[in-house]
This record gives sequence, structure tokens and C-alpha cells, in this order.
Amino acid sequence: MIRPIGAAVVIGLLLLALALSGCGTEANTPTYSLVILPQDGYQPIYDFIAGAKKNIDMTMYQLADPTAQAALKAAAGRGVTVRVLLDSDPEGGGGMKANQAAYDDLNANGVEARWAWSGTLWHQKSITRDGEAAAVMTCNLFAPFYPVVRDYAVITHNPATASGMEDTFDNDWNNTGGPPTEGVIPEGSELIWSPGAEPGLVDLINSARPGTTLYAEDEQLDSQPIEQALIAAVQRGVTVNLTMTYSSSYVSGFNTLAAGGVHVSLYQPNAAIYIHSKAISVNNDTVYVGSSNFTTEMTDQNRNVGIITMDPTIVSGITSTMAADFAGATPYSPSP
Repeated sequence: MIRPIGAAVVIGLLLLALALSGCGTEANTPTYSLVILPQDGYQPIYDFIAGAKKNIDMTMYQLADPTAQAALKAAAGRGVTVRVLLDSDPEGGGGMKANQAAYDDLNANGVEARWAWSGTLWHQKSITRDGEAAAVMTCNLFAPFYPVVRDYAVITHNPATASGMEDTFDNDWNNTGGPPTEGVIPEGSELIWSPGAEPGLVDLINSARPGTTLYAEDEQLDSQPIEQALIAAVQRGVTVNLTMTYSSSYVSGFNTLAAGGVHVSLYQPNAAIYIHSKAISVNNDTVYVGSSNFTTEMTDQNRNVGIITMDPTIVSGITSTMAADFAGATPYSPSP
């Protein structure tokens, strides 16, 4: 006699089938991992490149890392399509001066490298892999700076993020004779692109609730809308803590923020850590991390990319690191 199968058994079999088929809820949930630099090192980024099976698209402001270049060449050698778009603008720290050796090396070894349009900084630092995963970074792959720079890299298996980055990469790759176009932002991607990032960063700051602490780290500063948003946050009862490395270029901004009640803490240029990261944490539940500094040029003209995410791993890791960096820096006081 055949015994009837109980309802619990049927449900269990259905759940098992869903799990095995990859159709379960967890299979469709994006995953995130955080690399905190310099302490975590760059091996997770090299491993991300090495895991490619079909294609790699990289946009990089500064590239001079033999290990990263070897990983790209090895991927091309095993049949992966590898495209690398490099900054060529003569201004700033990127351009052909910084990137020519990598450009020549990659093109001589199976990787197709191109120069981005030279009329603005292609300041983006990112990698997409196989149409399903992306590395969104504040760091260049420029090994001489590795020991001292504070940076972050978010590696996510979020197909929407990878899709938006790949579509934008295709536009940039095929339009090297003109300025950056509007970045593609699919639903669920969390992407924020420059040009056009300034309003999104201001909105993020404006979302900080009274009684919370907003942490921010950045290398450059001159965006008045961002500065005024930080001051407005203080006025509505938010504690705002900003950490940077001192530069005389940004004293005006330091003074404006300090006068408005923002707590500014600075490292000296010769300190053991250099604040190169670009990040904002609000409400202890949302973080911006990306390549755009808090300047009008970076947010409104240059090519940059970041994400605004509520993933707990990213929020916790970046927020706690920024809090420690702020505590270790010297509070800024305007000169009398």
C-alpha cells in the first residue's frame, strides 16, 4: 500500500527543489563584502579579477600595480574578454603620465586598453565581472600608495549594479571622443554617478535624523551645496564628524564647516594614514561609498561612480572605521 505523503514533507521537498534550482529568495538576494584599506590588503580585488569566467570591464584613474595587471593578463590568456578604460586627462594625478606603462603592458598581452576622453578626469575606480558582480572602489590600483591610503572597496554580487556599470562602461568605451554621458541606474542597483552626483549626496546628508551622528571622510572639499547640507544637519541636531588629510587648498571649507558647528578632524600629510576615501554614513544604517570627492568638479563634471547602500556589513564596517579615524585625527581650529 502506498502511504500518502504528509503536507510537511511536501513543503520540505518544494523548498529543497527551490534551493537546488536557485529560485529561492536567498539566491536572488545581493551579497556584499567590504575591503578596508590598507589593513585588509588588495588580495580580495586580485581574487575578484581572477574569478572572471567571461568578461571583465575596468575603469581606472590610476593603474600601476604589477599584480593587478598580471591578473588581468592571466584572465585574457584563459579566454576572458578584458577591457580597461584609463584616464588620459593631463590634469591631476592620473592621465597618460601615470597610466602609460600599464596601457602598453596590457595591450601587449591580450587585454584591450583604451584612453578615456581627455577633456575631463575619468576618476572612476571600478571593475565589473561576468555581468553579475562588481567592485565599487574609492581606491586606485596604484601600488606606490598602498601602504598609507585609507580606502574602501565594496564587492557585490548585485546583478543590477553590475548591469548599470556595464551599460555605462559600454557608453564610455564607445564614446572616447566626448564627455561622459549620464550613468545608467537600474532599479535595485544603488548606483550614484557623476556627473550628477551632487544632489544625491546632498539628499543623503539631508536624510540624517536629529540625535544621530553623521560621519564623512574625503580627500577634497569645495562643494558649497554639500558644505551647507552638513551645516544644516548640525542645525537640526545631527552630530557631524568629518575626517580629512590637511591641505591648504581646503582651509576655506574647513573654516566654513567649523563655523557652522561641524566637527572637523585632520591628519597631517606625513601621517601614517592618508585619507583618500570618499564616504558618508548617516543614521547608522546608510552609507555612500565611491570615487567622487566632495567638490563641484568631481560631482558635476568628472566621471565617478559610487553606491548608496543599507547593507549592514558595509554600513557597520565603514562607519566604525570612520569613527576610529575621526578619533585618531587632530580637531581643527581656525587660525585667529
